[in-house]
Amino acid sequence: MSKILQKILQLAIVVISSLSFVATDTLVNQTRANPMVLGETEVMEKMKTLPGWTTNGKEISRTFQFQDFVTAIDFVNKLVEPAEEAGHHPDIAISYNKVTINLTTHDAGGITQKDFDLAQEISQLAQ
Repeated sequence: MSKILQKILQLAIVVISSLSFVATDTLVNQTRANPMVLGETEVMEKMKTLPGWTTNGKEISRTFQFQDFVTAIDFVNKLVEPAEEAGHHPDIAISYNKVTINLTTHDAGGITQKDFDLAQEISQLAQ
């Protein structure tokens, strides 16, 4: 085998090894960025731990009722920090003294553990 052919072969091996590393690293990062969508059975089991929350299979929801509009807005403001820390933001609807929270992991395409974790925090803040 000529020296040029040997160098080309060595270079090809280095390139293939590098591509393999990049592909593996990308897959690991995508797995972290896109948490796994929970199955229907898992969702129903986890719903048992969240009194007052409901699901339609695509998101989990709960409506909280407060004394008045100001108290409802105070509650919404308390949600900012935990949502930012989790990097997970609820859909919020406010109607006078009622605040409806809908949680789904949009980038994963469904309900994930992130939704249940944030729902638990939101429930504690409402107490």
